[in-house]
Amino acid sequence: MLKGQLRSPIIASVMQNRAEALAITGFVFVQGSLMVAGLPGWPCPVKHLLGIPCPGCGLTRASTALLHGDWHTSFAFHAFAPLFLLTLALIVLASLLPERPRRSLIATVETVEQRTGMTFILLLGLMLYWLIRLLLFPETSALLVGG
Repeated sequence: MLKGQLRSPIIASVMQNRAEALAITGFVFVQGSLMVAGLPGWPCPVKHLLGIPCPGCGLTRASTALLHGDWHTSFAFHAFAPLFLLTLALIVLASLLPERPRRSLIATVETVEQRTGMTFILLLGLMLYWLIRLLLFPETSALLVGG
């Protein structure tokens, strides 16, 4: 039973709800635009309330650096930026594609998620990455908290 739950499609579920996919697309577009313009984006609520970076802290800056071809800076901020951008690209496509190719894309993503459990593995990896950075590399956490 647990094995089936671990392989539940998460990304495909988000992609199936066009309104949700459009909302995520819009949020990321605004946040990324603010970052590119050198303006402050929305603050991380975990960082704001607890004073520690959340598992995703640094992803916007890392993604922006990656889109500018600066791999070194991108990985300094967050190693999951390439996976984040790939997932975001899938969600954006699902929000914008016409219904027929959209359904095909969602079915493909759902199949991959169910057969591999990749999304669960990546989320587990993200949590481990966060804990390692938080506990073993406090200077990285300080960089992220300092913004």
